[in-house]
Amino acid sequence: MRLTTSYLTLLFCLCIALCSCSKGMTFDISGQLIDNAASEVYLVVENTITLDTLASATVTTDNSFHLKGQIEEPTTAFICDDNGNTLTILLIEESELTIKATAEGGYKAEGGPVNDKYNIIMQRLSDVARQLSQISPDDESPYEAYESLMFKYQDILSTGVSNNLDNIIGVELFLSQESRSMTAEDMRVRMMQFSPKMRRLCVMTQFEKYIEQYAKSEIGQPFIDTPLRTMAGRSSLSKICGQGKWVLLDFWASWCEPCCEEIPLLRELYSKYALKGFEICSISLDRDPQRWRTFVMQNQMLWTNAIDLPREGETSIIEHSCLQSIPANFLIAPDGTIVARNLHGEALRHELEHRLGN
Repeated sequence: MRLTTSYLTLLFCLCIALCSCSKGMTFDISGQLIDNAASEVYLVVENTITLDTLASATVTTDNSFHLKGQIEEPTTAFICDDNGNTLTILLIEESELTIKATAEGGYKAEGGPVNDKYNIIMQRLSDVARQLSQISPDDESPYEAYESLMFKYQDILSTGVSNNLDNIIGVELFLSQESRSMTAEDMRVRMMQFSPKMRRLCVMTQFEKYIEQYAKSEIGQPFIDTPLRTMAGRSSLSKICGQGKWVLLDFWASWCEPCCEEIPLLRELYSKYALKGFEICSISLDRDPQRWRTFVMQNQMLWTNAIDLPREGETSIIEHSCLQSIPANFLIAPDGTIVARNLHGEALRHELEHRLGN
């Protein structure tokens, strides 16, 4: 479970787009950076394809900045700098917010009731995520420890959504995290629990469309064939999946730190199960083919590797797979049926042991 990266890398598959609303709201955000970290800062929201800048500000000589403007409806936004860094995520509300440095070296938004409440929930989730990251295969009963902590994580998350069905906190937690472990029907049920005002938000109406597409790639459904651009040339998923092997479709990028952290485990599992009918197909979201090729070779990713760079007129595999964040994966049975989604760490190891033996 990686909280930060799931926010930073991914919402381009969540279809976060701004729609018109009858009444706008004003935001007022000030802050101070650490040690001349940047000269410009930006308040941005993620659109379906692009980043939309809501406001920008020059950082003064005392490292402070001030962002002010209007937005049509409550939404999730990011503070970014001119060095390409995302400093923090925040929920835009009609309160004066202050961006403050944290003890861990990052930043967070304080001062408004919405963000202060959101920060408490995120800190609790972060504490459990840290414990999850410390689980080792050498621990006594690592899978049981993983399951226990994941139950705790999901309980905090579910409670956080349930207690905020009438505000943007619940929307953000649901869209970016809770929905990732839900079936399409579970998502529909949860959507109906939100207040009418929250359901009318553009991000929620867009998510309804996402759910319908997601249903096509649920567990129990056959994989959707798409063209692939592999290290060896043009190919397709149908040449890999449904050919009598267990296949892990792994979505990642060289710029995604949590993705890179999973590579040693993938190497281990591939070495252990390749001769038992197991294949990995890693599909990168990189946009620089040369960087992708170099990274794959340097990290000894000896299985099938592809990059998601569709030609004009082709549909991206990301769209077919309905990814919300990376790292993400699908486990495909030998007959081409999807049997699991988003297995990581000990959960992935345990599933392969169950399917292919020790």
